[in-house]
Amino acid sequence: MVSNSIVISWYTILISIVTFPIMLAVLMKIKSKARISPFLLGLLVYFTFGVFATSVVNTIFLNSNRPTYNLLNDNVVAYTLYFAVVVGFLEVLGIFVAFKKILVNHDDKQTALMFALGHAGMEAFMACFLALATYISWANVLNDKGPEGFAEFFSDIENFDPQEAIDTITAISVSDVVLLALQRIAYFGMNIFLSIMIFYAAKKDIKPFFWMAVLFRGLCTVPGSVERFISSNGTTGKFLVLLFYLMIVLAALGYCSMKLYKKYDDRQVLYPLDLFKKHPDPHF
Repeated sequence: MVSNSIVISWYTILISIVTFPIMLAVLMKIKSKARISPFLLGLLVYFTFGVFATSVVNTIFLNSNRPTYNLLNDNVVAYTLYFAVVVGFLEVLGIFVAFKKILVNHDDKQTALMFALGHAGMEAFMACFLALATYISWANVLNDKGPEGFAEFFSDIENFDPQEAIDTITAISVSDVVLLALQRIAYFGMNIFLSIMIFYAAKKDIKPFFWMAVLFRGLCTVPGSVERFISSNGTTGKFLVLLFYLMIVLAALGYCSMKLYKKYDDRQVLYPLDLFKKHPDPHF
């Protein structure tokens, strides 16, 4: 059985993933009259580049008929490097194209934040919402019908192992849920930071910011890639703590790196936290 505290915490995270970005976007719309279109574009861009384009590339290189399949699946370094390059480049490219080619006349700071909220919200939805919704449905059936009833309820689903599903959800502890929440908070902040960095790369033509963003996003994939590699090879490992601290460290390093670019101050470049401050020129 799954305890009520675990199920309630899953519901809490599930609802927060959907409502938090929307609430922040609505608040910005009310307080600063920000356009809602960058928020919607952020959703679309993540789905297009972070999900669809990445899936296409994975289909090519992770196909069992390709020579790269064994190389990537047998070597943790190659596997980790592959996802760092693919995810890092494609997600950053998508954001850059959106700011450079689509949001041509949207140069104000609200555009950067609105887009970032949409992009981060879609990332959270795709990465966590569907999995949590599945876990909640499993837990409700298990608690209501018991193990035998659970197996019978899902008996019509092909290639579904009821015992494996039961083992998965019953093994999750409160600490795991807390770490998941911290992970999502860190990732949400990371995505906002990333979008703001690329905003300057596109709007102020600061090319080093683009490659910094690629490196930053690629490094963020490392713990998750290592965890997936270990899990797919029949062993277990918990990297949520490592992932959370990595997000914090990378955010700090990224912000400090941007501070090093004071030579761009003559272009009136602001830093991420400055976007939340009032500025006499709304276009910066």
